[in-house]
Amino acid sequence: MQTLDNSMIMVSKSFPYFRLSISNKGKDKIPSYIDVGQKTMYRYAEKVNGIAQNAVTEILFNMSSTAHIIGGCPMGKTKNEGVVNDKFEVFDYPNMYILDGSIIPCNLGVNPSLTITALSEYAMSLVPEKDGNSNILLDVQLNNISSDG
Repeated sequence: MQTLDNSMIMVSKSFPYFRLSISNKGKDKIPSYIDVGQKTMYRYAEKVNGIAQNAVTEILFNMSSTAHIIGGCPMGKTKNEGVVNDKFEVFDYPNMYILDGSIIPCNLGVNPSLTITALSEYAMSLVPEKDGNSNILLDVQLNNISSDG
């Protein structure tokens, strides 16, 4: 995790061939690695008789990489400002929700899985229950409470 004010953007390009391009987006260059993490990796590898390794992009291109690619479907007040509204509904597509890493606007510095889970649970709490649908587990719990007295 780092506190530098920087970011990167991934763009697909088709000419002269299809490829993904990752570039810096901001005034400060993204470091290809975090120094304290690099030192820790080498110390740990030495301790366990392992081999410390970096990602190929870090070595060959002096460019950082991440396993947590996020963003791309920003939240906005209108379809001109974003892809989803504040309830994670896609503009102009009724009953379609986006609930993955693409709704997170920036790198969290940690694995985003718990954030995605929390956002998804919150979003689902906003979806009204359909008429005629019963929550069997809740009904059983309420019946047990009322019968216990």
